[in-house]
Order: sequence, then structure tokens, then C-alpha cells
Amino acid sequence: MSQENMNEKVLRFPLTAEDLRRAGNAAKDDARRMKKLYRRTITVVVIAVVAFVICFAFASLLGNAKGSSQRTKKLTSVYVESGDSLWSIAEEYYTPECGNMKDYIREIKKTNGLESDTIRYGYPLLVPYYE
Repeated sequence: MSQENMNEKVLRFPLTAEDLRRAGNAAKDDARRMKKLYRRTITVVVIAVVAFVICFAFASLLGNAKGSSQRTKKLTSVYVESGDSLWSIAEEYYTPECGNMKDYIREIKKTNGLESDTIRYGYPLLVPYYE
């Protein structure tokens, strides 16, 4: 390192006016850098918070759109008539909240403790439905 560069980096005692000026400029530069870093950090945090809020709002809108009707699940008792099948009974009470038809029939079977698709004339069935 040359003597000239060395003199710029080393403070001498007693301090001269030039030494104080250099120290003041270095402090001002450090303050500017810190202020710039602080502004960038705040900007990134604000952008992240805004993105999170937008995502949360969008997700809640999708959730509300999917179940906006807020219908409640209930049960009704149906007596099996001649010619009835689980499918025909399910078609009568089916709504989109029930999922697909096969899942709905499985739910009817589970509710009634049925292991097969066979139902008998005159027997009652509990059928879940949405209202």
C-alpha cells in the first residue's frame, strides 16, 4: 500500500480539520447507506404484507363462493317402495353439496349400516340431504 493511500485511512493525532472532514463524510456516507437499506427493507416488508393480504382475500373469496349457500345437512326418513333402488332414492334428494352420486350413495349406505346395494320394500331408510 502506498504512503498516500495509507495516510487517507489512518487518523493522526492531534486531529486536523482535514481528518475531521473525512470522518464526517464517512459518517454521512454510512448514514445514507443505512437509510437506503432501511427503505429497501420497509419496501420489501410492505410488498410481502400486501401480497399476503391479497392471497388471503382471494382464498377466502374462493371458499365463500364454493359454500356460499351455507346449507345445513339434515336427515329424513323414507320408506322403500316397490321398484325403488338406492340410486333412485339418491337422485330424488341429491344436491351438489353431496359430492358425486357414488359418494352420496355410499353415505346413504353408511348412514343406514348397509353393506350391499340391496334394499327391501317397506323398510325405512335415513337419507341425508341439504336444506
